[in-house]
Amino acid sequence: MLRRCGTLRPIMSQSTLDAIDRQILSILQRDARIPNTELADEIGLTPAPTLRRVRRLEEEGVIQRYVALLDPKLVGRELMVIVRVTLDKQTKAGFEQFAKKMQERPEVLECFLCLGDIDYLLKVCVPDLDAYQHFLVNTLAAIPGVRNTASTIVVKQEKDTTSLPLE
Repeated sequence: MLRRCGTLRPIMSQSTLDAIDRQILSILQRDARIPNTELADEIGLTPAPTLRRVRRLEEEGVIQRYVALLDPKLVGRELMVIVRVTLDKQTKAGFEQFAKKMQERPEVLECFLCLGDIDYLLKVCVPDLDAYQHFLVNTLAAIPGVRNTASTIVVKQEKDTTSLPLE
């Protein structure tokens, strides 16, 4: 069982998704605001069973949430930085403290705990280089246990998708 937001939910395996579920998920990844009637037309069902399937996928946690994807440049977040972080010690407390700090930071879009030569990989989005320097010095470097950071400034994003392949 998966514990999420204080409730118990069954873990749904990919093998329990049938072809219609996969169609629904592919369409919703493309356009989560599609009206149920149009979704039903696209998958070849009537609206009622289509809506039941979508609700089941939501209840089972396959669909986690719906979001609006923004253009970073149009909202004043033009600089994207990928940051590799190494901690002094790989302890449970250290990992938990670092993860908590990153979850609190709005400029950290993604934070991955990694295996290998780095401990964390961050995707940071800020208005400009000055804002990044402030984040680096006053946030990352201020966290006890951070040994090293290495930053890579993104020049151009060649691919941008949130859609998972469902073949």
